[in-house]
Amino acid sequence: MVALTRRLVVYLASFVVLLAVYTLTYQWGMAVFEGESRTWYQALEIVVQSMTTTGYGQDAPWETLEMTVLVLLIQVTGIAYIAVAIPQFVIPWLQQMVEPTPPTETDALTDHVVIVGYTASCEQLIDELTANGTPHVIVEGDPERAQSLYESSLTVLHRDPTTTDGLEAARLDEARAVVVDATERDVLRAALTIETSSPSVPIFAFVGELSLARYFRYAGVDEVLLPKHRLGKALGDRVRTVVTLAVDDRDAFEEAYDVLEYHVDPESELFGETVASMRRLERTGATVLGAWVRGDFVTVLSEHVRVDENTTLVVVGTEAAQAAVAERTGTRGTQYRETGGRVVVAGRGLVGATTRGTLERAGVETTVIDTDPAAQSDVVGDATEEAVLIEAGIRDAQTFLVALESDAETILATLTARALNPAVRIIACAETTANVNALRTAGASDVLALPSVAGRMIMLRVFEHETMRLGDRVVIEQVAVPARSGTELSQARIQRETGCAVVALERAGAFYSDPDGMVLESGDSLILSGTDRQLEWVREVYEQGRERTDGDGDGVQ
Repeated sequence: MVALTRRLVVYLASFVVLLAVYTLTYQWGMAVFEGESRTWYQALEIVVQSMTTTGYGQDAPWETLEMTVLVLLIQVTGIAYIAVAIPQFVIPWLQQMVEPTPPTETDALTDHVVIVGYTASCEQLIDELTANGTPHVIVEGDPERAQSLYESSLTVLHRDPTTTDGLEAARLDEARAVVVDATERDVLRAALTIETSSPSVPIFAFVGELSLARYFRYAGVDEVLLPKHRLGKALGDRVRTVVTLAVDDRDAFEEAYDVLEYHVDPESELFGETVASMRRLERTGATVLGAWVRGDFVTVLSEHVRVDENTTLVVVGTEAAQAAVAERTGTRGTQYRETGGRVVVAGRGLVGATTRGTLERAGVETTVIDTDPAAQSDVVGDATEEAVLIEAGIRDAQTFLVALESDAETILATLTARALNPAVRIIACAETTANVNALRTAGASDVLALPSVAGRMIMLRVFEHETMRLGDRVVIEQVAVPARSGTELSQARIQRETGCAVVALERAGAFYSDPDGMVLESGDSLILSGTDRQLEWVREVYEQGRERTDGDGDGVQ
C-alpha cells in the first residue's frame, strides 16, 4: 500500500507538470502560428479535452503543421497516461478491495506463542506448534510482509511490535512465550518493548552471530539461541553410534537382517504424517528402531511431530521387509554403520567450528578442511576442489561432514566427495529447507536444515516437557527367555510391558521375523531392540523369572 501511494504521488505530480507545460505551449502556439490569442484557462480546456480524447472545442481544425503536431502529441500523451494508470493503480486498487487483508486484532488467544521478526528460521517452529495444537500469532509491522504472510495462510497480525498497542493486540500478557527472530532483521527494539510491557512472559531470541547475543541479554531476553551453533552440534552428533548390535552370532544375524536408514520422499503418502505413525511400517515385518528428527535421535516416536525433509528413520529387517519399507518411503535405504574410521570435516564459520568442537570432545578422529590458514585445520584449501579432498583422505574416509557457509558450496563439495568415494557417508547442513532435496540428489546421505533445528530448539524450551523423550542409543540384543518357556509369544505385550520391540525369535540357529503366536521353548532367545535400561529389566524378568513390580522397567513411554 505504501509503494502504491508513492507511485500515485509521482504519477499525479508528473501529470500536473505536463498539463502546465502543454497549456503554456498551446497558448503560445495559438498566438504565434495561428494568429489567435487564448487565455490560459481556454488553453487548459483544449489540452484536457485532447488528452482525454473527449473533444477539441472550437479551435479544431488547426491551420498550421506546428499546431497539428502539438495537438497530436497531446493526444498520444493522454492515451499513454491512461494506459499506465490501469495496470499501475486501477487493478491494484481492485485487488485490494477483493483480497482480504491481514487483521489488526486477534481473537481471544491464551497460552499462545507470539512470533516477532518472522523469517525462514521460524517455518519449522510454526509447523511444530500447529502439530502440537499450540495457538500462535506472527506480529508483523511491515504491511507488504504482513500481506505476504497472510496470503501464505499463516496466522499474522498487522501491528507494530515495537509499540505497546501492537503487543497488546497480540494479547502478550496471556502468551505462553515470545519468540524473537533476529537472524535477518533488527528486532532489538521489539525485544525491549516486550520486556517492558510484560516482563513475566518468557522471551526467546534467535540470533545469527554470537556477537549479537549479549545485546539481547542486556535487553532482558530470557534465553538467546544460536541456531547455527545447534546445527553444528547436531551435525557432529550424527557421527555417534546410536544403534549397537549385541547378538551371539553376529555374522548369522547380519546375513539375515540389515539395519538401514531411510528418509521419506516428499511424494510419499507417509510424508507429513506424524512420526508416531511410522510404526505402521512394522506391518512389513521390519522394526523401526528410532528416528533422527531435526538433529536429535529419538526412540519414542511422537504424535506431535510430523515427518519432513529432516526426518531419517532407522529400520532393522530382512531383505524382503526392507524392500517393502523402501517402497512405502519412496527412497532406497542406506546401510547404517557404527562409528569408526576416518571422519573428514569441511567447515567454516560458526557451524563448522561447532561441528569440529563436538567431535573433538567426543574423541572422534577427524581431518578438518578450512580455507583460513589461521584456523585449526589439518588441510588448508577449498573443500569443493578434488585435490583438497584427496589430501584430506576422502577416498579412505567413512564419513564426510559438510558445514560450509553457503548451500551452493555445500552442493559442490557433496558432488565432488561422492565422485571420489561412492561409499562415503555424507552428512550435510543446509541454510534453507528448499535445498534439502538438491543436496540429497547431489549425493548426501543425510541433510540437516537450519530452520528445522531452530524450530526444535524453541519447542524444547517453550514447553516444560519435551515433545519426545530422547534416547542415547538403541541396542539390538539377544536375550534368553527360560522363564517364559511354554508361553505363547506376543510381540505387542512385550513392547507394552518393557518398551522393547521384538526383532526376531532365535531357535536352533534360525531366525523368525514374525514369531507372534509361537510357543516359547527351552533354548529359545529373543532378539530385542531397546535402550540399556529397558533391556536390563528384560534380562532380569525373562532370564531370571523375577516378577515385575511397579516402577520396574520403562514400560510404555
